[in-house]
Amino acid sequence: MPDRQGLARCWIAIAALIGIALVGCSRHSSPTAQDTGALPPPPFAKSNTGETYDKRDPCNLLDPKEVEAVLGAPLAVPPYRSANATADPTPTGESCVYEAANFRYIDLQVTYEGGALAASMTGMVKNLLKSGGGAADIKNNVSKNFRLDDGTEIAGEWDEASLTPMNCCIFSGLRGDQLITIDFTASPATLRQAATLVDGAYKRIDHPLKIDGGAGVAAAKALNKTRPQPKDVCSLLSRTEVEAILGHLAKDPISRGQDGCTYEVPVPPQTPPQQYELTVRWRGGYYQWRSDRHVARIGTAAVGQIAADVAKQMGHPLPESGNANPEPSQGSAGTAPPGTDPAGSVSDTGLHFAGVKRDVQVSINEQFVDPDKAKALAAAVLAKT
Repeated sequence: MPDRQGLARCWIAIAALIGIALVGCSRHSSPTAQDTGALPPPPFAKSNTGETYDKRDPCNLLDPKEVEAVLGAPLAVPPYRSANATADPTPTGESCVYEAANFRYIDLQVTYEGGALAASMTGMVKNLLKSGGGAADIKNNVSKNFRLDDGTEIAGEWDEASLTPMNCCIFSGLRGDQLITIDFTASPATLRQAATLVDGAYKRIDHPLKIDGGAGVAAAKALNKTRPQPKDVCSLLSRTEVEAILGHLAKDPISRGQDGCTYEVPVPPQTPPQQYELTVRWRGGYYQWRSDRHVARIGTAAVGQIAADVAKQMGHPLPESGNANPEPSQGSAGTAPPGTDPAGSVSDTGLHFAGVKRDVQVSINEQFVDPDKAKALAAAVLAKT
């Protein structure tokens, strides 16, 4: 998963090179875990003695039930501290992770001092990224309203609020020198829900809960051990299984180890080879899936704007259209490939197909191959993860 701060530095550098033309820049459970509703709520570790708990534990600011309502599922483990957006459990980490059994999670990071500097360095204070890559200035008055793409506003306990450029799902609220950032990319949460959690965290920051995020680390590590273990992708399906989907193969599958496998089918002479390039991401698949969809939408919007500008200059302006393609949080009902669990999500651009089962992503090209066979192959592999 991408590191939040690393991404911010990358896009700031790009913005410096291209100037104002671009505003802004851009972190196998057990079989019974599929039915998250059947899991009992985990015990949340709390301090037993008055003031001995860590008041700056990032897990102190949200009630687990508040996050479960946003995730749409009970937590599989108690809230646990993490060092970064990869959700790796660390007893003294500055982030708190709330994770469900299907590995969907929300990451909350709190900066108690130096928040204003951190926000300004990433460009999150002055720019509010909007759909399609635009931005709006935020005036320097107290209790700002965060405007969503649909025009509605969310008032919060922050002085400034922003969405990390070139990312769908990293929202920050700055109040004084305190900065609270929530990364909800790895969850089906909406921006409105995430902003509500940040607002709630600020309302509790002076009187935090007594939840020990470090005590949840052991359970989180145990949960990680239930993930599917990476293996050679070509070994997931036998040649007989592959040929039942694609037809006779021209040669043995070409392995890319744990990353992917290439299957080539026979074609007439003097014809370019027809290859199915299958790629597997064993961890962070949902995070990457949601982020990729958002970036692709921005790219599509940018191309559309360029086309509209050119048409206008030529005296043939294109008809205006609204935001008809909002960033979705999950795949459409009924579109998940066979073998995926209810949390599975898919995307299909016509050039590329991707499906997610829990936290494993399987993707395949659809260009220059039979798209139906490509999707069937991806679904078969996904079912084996």
